[in-house]
Amino acid sequence: MAGNNWFRRLLAGSRGRIVAKLREGPATINELTETLSMSANAVRSQLSALERDGLVMAQPQSSTGVGKPPNTYQLTGDVGSLTPKAYAAVLDIILCAARDRVGAARYAQVLDDAATRIAGDRPIATSLEARLVETKNLLGTLGAEVEVQRSGRKVRLQGMDCPLTSVVAGHPELCRMLADVIGRRLGVTVTECCDRSTALPRCCFAAEIPGRA
Repeated sequence: MAGNNWFRRLLAGSRGRIVAKLREGPATINELTETLSMSANAVRSQLSALERDGLVMAQPQSSTGVGKPPNTYQLTGDVGSLTPKAYAAVLDIILCAARDRVGAARYAQVLDDAATRIAGDRPIATSLEARLVETKNLLGTLGAEVEVQRSGRKVRLQGMDCPLTSVVAGHPELCRMLADVIGRRLGVTVTECCDRSTALPRCCFAAEIPGRA
């Protein structure tokens, strides 16, 4: 718990705000200054510290006019070091051991039981909007911050970050388990469409609401 509290304090500070913004994509100092309402000097100072720690890298832009083009800044794969690595390493070992010990079928049952516990036994809200809010809040308590996108009866929960960054590449079943959790809270079938191909995996869950949402 102490490591998790330290991580939350970090994210609440200026450096964490910059990291959170860069998770959305590369940005220049001017762009960070405008969107985060920070001074240019403050942004430069925090970026220098993040570069020194190997969490951010600068990329020169192509020149399109007179003068030196501004650098864009983006996160490196080492940003995963902001979360305690011991948790990820131990979780990976436990999952592999459980799967090898009980076999695929019983391992799936274990994950199903875990999804049941995470989803809880609270009554499901009547309106879709309320269910989406509750589900988003539940995912937030797990460290998965998502945006809800709706188009007709189609719903997508898209995240810029994954709380299990260090393990989902080797354990995609965890993404399917979270999809099951979401499905239980929304009362519909949910499929995972997470991107696990990059150094910073991104959560993605999709569903179609039957009938009138």
